[in-house]
Amino acid sequence: MDLHVLVDLQYDPAESGPVPREALQRIPSRIERVTVRPSIGDRKLDAALVVRTDYGHEPIWRAIVTELRQPWGEDGEREALVHIVDDPGWSDATVEEIRAAAQAGERTVFLVDSTAIHHSHFAMLAVDLDTTEETIPGQDTFRLEPAAVQEVHMQRFIDNVSFTDYIDQAARDPDNIVWSPY
Repeated sequence: MDLHVLVDLQYDPAESGPVPREALQRIPSRIERVTVRPSIGDRKLDAALVVRTDYGHEPIWRAIVTELRQPWGEDGEREALVHIVDDPGWSDATVEEIRAAAQAGERTVFLVDSTAIHHSHFAMLAVDLDTTEETIPGQDTFRLEPAAVQEVHMQRFIDNVSFTDYIDQAARDPDNIVWSPY
């Protein structure tokens, strides 16, 4: 949804005197369009948060969702817990917009962006949301296959593996991807 904001600048020269030319030059020549994103919604914190930001290629999206919902673990004994945000209001959302909308206490969010849609292994983007962990700006994301989402989410949820450890793991892979250990 686009929100259009109209700013009414009222000025009374009798009270303030003439407006300096340099102040007039700082007034925007046009009003910027502001995008208001929808709510991510209520969910259980033990469910991995997946946000779709690319709305092309519907069959590929359905294939990713199918992979995300597969049982996981050594013998596939664990049910996949995933909260999927599939709302076109998140189309082309930035990492910063996702960070701003995520719930407090969330450690990692997983994005199905354009790269994931076009990647041969659907390499989703994992984004660090944990403000207690020291990550270097610009190095707070990594790519992972959908089958790895549950494992990464749970290890982060119980604070067993740091985000930096996953960044390092992805860096050691020739494709820069974290793969499911199962």
